[in-house]
Amino acid sequence: MKRFASVFGVLLCAFISFVAALYLFFPMDTALELLWRKGMLAAAEKGVTLETAFVGVDEYFPLRIVFRNVRVAAPVASAEAGMLTVRPLFVESILSMSPTAEIRLENFSLGIPLPGQPPIAFSTFYSKSSVRASAIQLSGIQTTGDLVIVGDLTVNPATAKLDEADLHISGERASLLEFAKTMLPLQKDASGAWTLKRKGGENK
Repeated sequence: MKRFASVFGVLLCAFISFVAALYLFFPMDTALELLWRKGMLAAAEKGVTLETAFVGVDEYFPLRIVFRNVRVAAPVASAEAGMLTVRPLFVESILSMSPTAEIRLENFSLGIPLPGQPPIAFSTFYSKSSVRASAIQLSGIQTTGDLVIVGDLTVNPATAKLDEADLHISGERASLLEFAKTMLPLQKDASGAWTLKRKGGENK
C-alpha cells in the first residue's frame, strides 16, 4: 500500500503539472506518451509495474484524458481498470496550490492479499483527488460493485497510512472488512454496513 500511495501521489502531481504546462504548446498525445513513459520508469524504481493499452485525449475543452486497460502491479497487490478517465481541474489546482483532478474508473478490480479471495470488483469509482507533499486527498468518493463506498479520505504518501477518513461502506463483500477491523477504526451497524472515521492525529 505504501508503494501504491507513493506512486499515485507522484503520478497525479506530475500528470497535472505536466499537462498544464504543455496544454497550449505541444501536441497533447505526444506529451501524454512522454509522461506515461516517465511514470512507468518512476513506478519501476519503486517495484511497481504500470501498463496501459492506450492513452490519449478524449476531449480538449474541458480537457479529459483517457487510459484504457490499465494495470498496476506490486509484489503484494494489484489493480486493473478497463478505463481510467482524468479531468484536470486547473482553476482549483491554482487556488489550492495543489494539483487537483476528477478521477473516474470503470470495470475496476483490486487484488487483495487474502488467500482464496478473488479481486474486489467495482463497476465504477469516482473521486476528486488532490496531492500535496504531505497528503493525498480523495473527496466525494462514490463506488458501485462488490463494495459501495461513499465519503472522503486523506492518505499520508510517505507512510501510506490514513490521516483522516469519513467513509460509509456496504455491499456484497463488506464482510471482508472483518479482517481489517483490528487495524482501522471500523464500526459495523445492524445492517452489516461499516463506517470508517478517523480524525487527524488518531493512532487507529
